[in-house]
Amino acid sequence: MIRRSIISTRSTLMTVALLAPIAAYAEDAVPPDWADVSAIFKERCVMCHSKVAGASKGLRLDEYDAVLAGSERGAVLVPRNAVGSELVRRLRGETTPRMPFLSRPLPDDQIALIESWIAAGMPH
Repeated sequence: MIRRSIISTRSTLMTVALLAPIAAYAEDAVPPDWADVSAIFKERCVMCHSKVAGASKGLRLDEYDAVLAGSERGAVLVPRNAVGSELVRRLRGETTPRMPFLSRPLPDDQIALIESWIAAGMPH
């Protein structure tokens, strides 16, 4: 019984020791910022959602302050809440129309980057 307890304790300590660097990395990882997210928006979104393009539904994704302002219907991003952000739901196809409209969906890694940016509080 004591031997099992010692083995169990050693296993637990080894697991903690092995996972500690991963947890530390996650906490120390630099979240994406506006430059990272705006590169995606410039490539896939601003052809419809910019000052020059006429900002479909009033949503501009070409400038940081414009993104925060949202669309004619209000905010499309909720800081620290990617699940509650309409833009993410549209990118994932959870609400319609899916964005980008009439184009191939964004890759999952780009959507994940946008979600990480929102989760970090949308740093400029």
